[in-house]
Amino acid sequence: MYKRIIILGGSGSGKSTLAQKIADYTSYPLFNLDKLFQDNNWNMIDKAYWPEISQIFLKQETGVVDGNYGSNIPLRAKWADLIIFIDTPTWLQLFRIIKRFFHVRLGGGKRAGMPEGNKEVITFKFFLWVLNWNRTRRNKTLKTLEEHAKDKKVIIINKVNGLNLESLFV
Repeated sequence: MYKRIIILGGSGSGKSTLAQKIADYTSYPLFNLDKLFQDNNWNMIDKAYWPEISQIFLKQETGVVDGNYGSNIPLRAKWADLIIFIDTPTWLQLFRIIKRFFHVRLGGGKRAGMPEGNKEVITFKFFLWVLNWNRTRRNKTLKTLEEHAKDKKVIIINKVNGLNLESLFV
């Protein structure tokens, strides 16, 4: 049975949704990197502090870690025994970030993984990030996994609901 899971994929791919489902199913603690690596104004914490901040989950025997943060993947891959990469098309990622923006803004609740005090926003910079992620970051992420997760179980899925949790955690 897997005990240390990291979930990767583009913004809007379903990382936080899947992480919450796995945490609920397993009762493992959930660590959202957006909450750990960003302040309550969506400002990135200095990368020099990421290894130290990562000790919060790296010291744990079990856990689910949700988020990309490419330069931190090797550290997390070393800790993990299961890595799930959600591989979704750009159009779906864009649709989902726009949908969640309106859902949250219209009072539908807070989105999973959002740092305390932050408001759901879609800046032009963020929109471009999502628009270009599959073209600029997807292959880099997969290559990082190839290099740093050779002895780990890596699962690539294209939809969150397509993963059978029971088969992974029995």
